[in-house]
Amino acid sequence: MLLRLALMFLLFSGCYTSDVAAEVKSILVITWRGITQAEQGFMHKLEELGIEADYEIFDAGRDQDRLAGFLRDNQEKLKSKDLIYTFGTTTTLTAQNIGTAGVPLVFNIVANPVEVGIARSLAAPSLGATGAKVSLAPEVAFEMLEHIYPFAKIGILFDPREPNSVSEVERLSAVAEANGKQAIRLRLSPDAKKREVQVASLKPQLLSADVIFVAATSSFVAHAGLIRDILPDDIVSIGSTTVFLKEGVTLVFGTEYWERGEAVAKLAAKILVDHAIPNDLAIAEVTAANATLFVNRNNKAVSKLNLQNADNPIVYK
Repeated sequence: MLLRLALMFLLFSGCYTSDVAAEVKSILVITWRGITQAEQGFMHKLEELGIEADYEIFDAGRDQDRLAGFLRDNQEKLKSKDLIYTFGTTTTLTAQNIGTAGVPLVFNIVANPVEVGIARSLAAPSLGATGAKVSLAPEVAFEMLEHIYPFAKIGILFDPREPNSVSEVERLSAVAEANGKQAIRLRLSPDAKKREVQVASLKPQLLSADVIFVAATSSFVAHAGLIRDILPDDIVSIGSTTVFLKEGVTLVFGTEYWERGEAVAKLAAKILVDHAIPNDLAIAEVTAANATLFVNRNNKAVSKLNLQNADNPIVYK
């Protein structure tokens, strides 16, 4: 009798252990410039939701060829993953173009997923991936800025080498002109050999603008000191992500990277637990209702803002 009970216990224990092991999800996290608060928020929220995961992290190191090589060489390995997470536009587009071996894909910190071809629409992505936008729609950001600082001419600083940046400047320019604003396109490629020549030609154009918009661009983050050096501190500047605040940008309407990570985790949970299909999960947006106004307390141009007219919560950084 005791032997039979012992055997039953072992069999039961074995089944239980197997079931628990099966619940551990295997997730590939592909970063563009190392782990950020976006990934930290993503992992923390999944744990909070009760999802145990084994993470494999691959950092592209801002090298698209390296990322493409990794994906091509590991197609069979990808099939063992339950989910793939990508940071940024270039990383996500590369993964989509090469293929993820049928594994669901969630993306994060993408400014314009529809415009760059990552998704067909925000409500129904339809191209095998869903995720979170990092910034407000330009028309919403402009309207919110008008409340606290009316302007006529906006300079848009962007990197013509990055698709996300080009997409953003196109839409920003169109929205500005539709609202009777003058838009000046300010090209800056921090990785270019003749960067000093670019900066020299940019400075007078920057000084001619009422407002300077800094596009969401990984190259700007990687060369943040350059942005800090070229932005006039007495001209209001607005960024699409909070990471630019420490580099001299005056204000940002949006959310923290950590919060975007949590938003993606909620979508990932529906895929991992409820077996939802990314195509059917709406992309998490930043809206006027859930945006915060982040203000750089050390920027001289803050004194020009009529912050008493702001409709959103204000956080000083």
